[in-house]
Amino acid sequence: MFTSPHIAKEYLRLSKLNLIIIIFFYKFCVLISFNIYAQETILKKEKLNDLYNSIVSIHSKIPDEARTSKSLGTVRQGSGVVIDNKNILTIGYVVLEASEISIGLINGKKIPGRLIAYDFETGFGLVSPIVSTKLKSLKIGDSSKIKMDDSIFILPSPTMGIGSLAKMVSRRPFVGWWEYYLEKPIYTLPNNPAWTGAPLVNSQGEIVGIGSLFIRDAVSPEIISPGNMFVPINLLKPIMKDLVKYGRRTSNINPYIGLSSDDNSGKIVVTKVSKDGPSYKVGIKPDDVITGVNGRLVNNLESFYKTVWSSGNYGVIIKVDIIRNGKKMNFDISSINRMDYYLKSNSY
Repeated sequence: MFTSPHIAKEYLRLSKLNLIIIIFFYKFCVLISFNIYAQETILKKEKLNDLYNSIVSIHSKIPDEARTSKSLGTVRQGSGVVIDNKNILTIGYVVLEASEISIGLINGKKIPGRLIAYDFETGFGLVSPIVSTKLKSLKIGDSSKIKMDDSIFILPSPTMGIGSLAKMVSRRPFVGWWEYYLEKPIYTLPNNPAWTGAPLVNSQGEIVGIGSLFIRDAVSPEIISPGNMFVPINLLKPIMKDLVKYGRRTSNINPYIGLSSDDNSGKIVVTKVSKDGPSYKVGIKPDDVITGVNGRLVNNLESFYKTVWSSGNYGVIIKVDIIRNGKKMNFDISSINRMDYYLKSNSY
């Protein structure tokens, strides 16, 4: 039980922490304000209007029976960016399982589109206009060259939101509860509320990332710092040919077992089992605690995913150890290709 000196000490510690956070954001805002005139000049040189000619809005409708209809909704929208004379790049969850796609141009015109490709490992999605349309593309840049002090720009479609100046504040792993992991995504400040599918552009007008998520701790897990997470554009380069030709990647496909989990309690707890998925079929249930994979102990989502994926490509058997109501249990899960689970063979 705390005594008064302990309470005072803890209060002082928290006050210092809050002061550090306030100072950090003050310095950050001053830095943004200091650089904004110079960066606006750069944008003028790069012809901001020309950049926006390559940015579109994307609206999609998803059937009620789709696997993602409950988790992601049946009406979705975001931005996209033209990357060649046929393809528009966006964040894939906007168009995953879409039965209808509409593309909004800068002139207000809307044209029908279709899903060309989706990649679960990165989260990228490709769409293309169904009707013949001349669209100007933006050049793909090099996301590995972004530095912490570089100013970059979040440019959603004007119908989705307002473009903004940002700074990269960290590059660290991101672990998602839906069997998703990125080694070095790009975290930016301040938050742009229209991040979904928006291109992250460098001062040369090149795409360096695609908007994926709102993040509460962009700077680090220890600091409350609302911002955005972008999927680095360099992850697109090795799979682009496959996406255009086959609608999916054809190599380095992670085995999928159909689990949603979290590790907030210091252990891996199953929160959802995908219906008719691999784990569902063998009897894994919500609230099961995962303790091991293929004979190796795992204690967080990162170690869990890495151990599962190091087993090989989809189709491999994954041996999972769990604890259910205090009882140890073991399951052999036949992994699959997640694309085959979510998308019908001729749906795009």
